[in-house]
Amino acid sequence: MIRVVLALFALLLASPASRAQDFFKGKQIAIVVGNAAGGGYDAYARLLQRHMGKYIPGNPDIVVRNMPGAGGLVLANWLYNEAPKDGTAIGLSSRNSPLEPLLGNPAARFRTERFTWVGTPTSYEDDAYLLVVNANSRFKTIEDAQRPGDPILFGAFANGGSDTDLVLVAKDVLKLNLKLIRGYNGTPAVGLAMERGEVDGRAIGMSSLQTAYSDQLRNKKLLFLAQFGHEKRWSRLPDTPTARELVKAPDDLAVLELAELPLRVARPYMLPPDVPQARAELLKRAFMDANRDPAYLDEARRLQIDISPLTGDAVQATYGEAAKIPATIIARYKAILAGS
Repeated sequence: MIRVVLALFALLLASPASRAQDFFKGKQIAIVVGNAAGGGYDAYARLLQRHMGKYIPGNPDIVVRNMPGAGGLVLANWLYNEAPKDGTAIGLSSRNSPLEPLLGNPAARFRTERFTWVGTPTSYEDDAYLLVVNANSRFKTIEDAQRPGDPILFGAFANGGSDTDLVLVAKDVLKLNLKLIRGYNGTPAVGLAMERGEVDGRAIGMSSLQTAYSDQLRNKKLLFLAQFGHEKRWSRLPDTPTARELVKAPDDLAVLELAELPLRVARPYMLPPDVPQARAELLKRAFMDANRDPAYLDEARRLQIDISPLTGDAVQATYGEAAKIPATIIARYKAILAGS
């Protein structure tokens, strides 16, 4: 009886951190991706899947699942309202989804500040978001896309992702003669539409291009009209103008900066609300450790994807900046997206 009482007493005295150390043994962690398989988000998730487990005590099994829909809102809503809150579900969010509550989107059934942000593997130090067209398109430059006449056609997914929101902002502030064709199911589907000539191009990050459109890149079948995510031209695309150098009016620049804000946390991972703090901190540390792992970095180099990680606290601070943006700029941004 004394031994039993002492054992129970020791259990009660065990710190949350020590209990967290034991929790994941024999468990399975799901990284749930808010985008379809085969694209850039999916590539980052599967890279993390192969390396993060060894930095989590108990070495749990990690699997990747895809939950695309509504520009990432399906995943964000599920993670906030339905996912297990014990650390066994990690979301890889569409970078734009956390801004949706700020924009008053009624389909966003979550509060961004209540997620626990794990981190992002890329802050776009060695990446860029691009307006891309087929090399055989009649649109060769950004000036071609500004001229009157038949519009340039861009393929896209649903509302709420960079492939739609950033294009619509670019259309407005860069005065593009552009028509957005929505409804494609994932990055490969848009690529096929470009190959068939249904659309002239799309908006996409270089890391996703290198993952999903490697043959087109290697065979120089793509042209770049403009780049986003950098104040100055990216060293790998010195001949492609930045959107910031193309805008003219201060208000246009402010709207563009809001559209580019998510690129600074380009692949944000988060946990549901109310995950025990000790487990959350353990997962945040494991994430950053994986992003420094030599084998992980070597594989990322082979995949040609940017690794410039930010901690979860830095991700949260970046999204917090959006709350300080003037209401007039928010209103114009919303009007641009609503008027497409």
